[in-house]
Order: sequence, then C-alpha cells, then structure tokens
Amino acid sequence: MKLSIFTLNIWGLKFVSKNRKARVRALADSLTNNGYDIVCLQELWCEDDYKYLKASCENVFKYIHYFHSGLLGSGMCIMSRYPIIDVHYHSFTLNGYLHMLMHGDWFGGKGVGLCRINVKGIIVDVYTTHLHACYNASNDKYTIHRALQAYETANFIRVTSTDSDLAVLAGDLNSNPNDICYKLICVGANMNDSYSACSNNSIEYTFSHPQNSYKDPKEVTERIDYILYKFNKRNLVVVNEHRHSLPHRVPEQDFSYSDHEPIEAVFDISENAVNIEKNITFNTEHL
Repeated sequence: MKLSIFTLNIWGLKFVSKNRKARVRALADSLTNNGYDIVCLQELWCEDDYKYLKASCENVFKYIHYFHSGLLGSGMCIMSRYPIIDVHYHSFTLNGYLHMLMHGDWFGGKGVGLCRINVKGIIVDVYTTHLHACYNASNDKYTIHRALQAYETANFIRVTSTDSDLAVLAGDLNSNPNDICYKLICVGANMNDSYSACSNNSIEYTFSHPQNSYKDPKEVTERIDYILYKFNKRNLVVVNEHRHSLPHRVPEQDFSYSDHEPIEAVFDISENAVNIEKNITFNTEHL
C-alpha cells in the first residue's frame, strides 16, 4: 500500500504575509487535485483561511482537525482521506516571551499535535509541529526554547507511538540537519529522515529557496522542514519518493505558494516477510 504525506508551512500571518489569500486559494486547488492522502499544515493562523481550506478540501479530505491552542491557535492542521480515530496535543513548556509582541510565538501556544489515523487497518500516528522561529541568527534568544521543544517532541512521540504501525512527524523544525534540535528528535524518538532514506530524492532546500519569489537575500538557504518516520517490526516501510510536489511558483502567477517549499513523501507499506512466513506456518499447522 502506498501512502502520500504532504507538509507545508503556509506563511499565513495576517497583515504581514504577502499574497496570503491568493496563495491559500491556489493551495486549496492543489491539495484537492494532487492525490495526497494526508496533509500537514503549519502557520495557518487566520480563521478565515482555515474555513476556506476546510470547505474547499472536505470532499477529498473527509477528516480534518485543527489544533486549537493559545490565543491565536497553534496554526497547525491535519487533513486526511482516512478516519482520524484519536487526537492529542502537547503544549510546549517554553514558547517564547509574552513581551516580544512582534515575534508572536508565545501567543500561538505552539506544541506538537497528534492525529491517529486508521489507514485500511494500518494504524498511522501523524504528528505535526512548528518549533520556535529564529529571528536573529547572530543573536538567537530562543536556542534553549527550541532545544526543549525538540526534546518534548521526541518524548511525546516515543511515549504515544508504541502501539502504532507507522509514526510520521511532518513539520517545520526551524533547524537544519546539523542542529541539536534535529538530532534530539531523530535520536530521542528513533526516527528516520525521509530525505536520507529515499534514493529518489529531489529536495535541496525548503526555506529561502533560490527559486522562491519571497526569498530574502539576507536569509540563509536551508532545509528546515521535514518528514521523519519510524515503523514497527510487523511492517516494512520504504520511502519511494521525497520531493517538492508543487512548482516553485503558483501557475500563471509571479509568487510562490509560501516562503517555505512544500514536501511530499510517498511511503510503500507492506507486511514484513518474517511475519508473512510465521503466519503461513501457523495457518498450515492448524489446517
């Protein structure tokens, strides 16, 4: 069985994000027509944008959950073709400062959200998160905040995913692969990076991409958005594709879908050969 998972930080800040409404409408068209099974969105801050996406996509994604948190909402949403059978949210202990009004992370009540999804009998735990932003690389006040958030994310995944067949974390970690936050999650939750697990990988950068219309020359080009995963011994999971599944610009427009690039990972899930052999042996013995 194939399972397609899509993630994007949509850059949905009211009064700040350029072309926001037009980008949300273009994204809705793409989500409903590209065959994704599960969609994880971050920075979906505006209620009108959420309502528009929900109304536009609910014929395809019949199961949609927004993680309400803080004063503004977490900005995170998961949409699924398959039934969401359980939901949980963990708010981060440290999440910015109240007095830093222009940064806004504190008001969003950031955390890590979980939707447990039944995919044709296979239990898939889908997590999404958005770690604290870095507003000044030369004087980052939030390094400890992000590190603690990564530690809590890893623990949350480790504790809640014990009885799932597949666990996937899709979101914006605001950390590159050499950063301690990335390593805390991969090691602490025992997760693999779809980027390195896929031989058919077309992704270089997810933020400040050279072809992104919103690229700021002052910003460092990085890979900070991820689809990480782990699976149990009952199944064999292979990442067949890891790619930017949308063009760098909205068709017939001069702007991109977001200041981040979207990621899609396509998983191939099959029963482990050892389990198949055991089942055959068991059934043969009981004929």
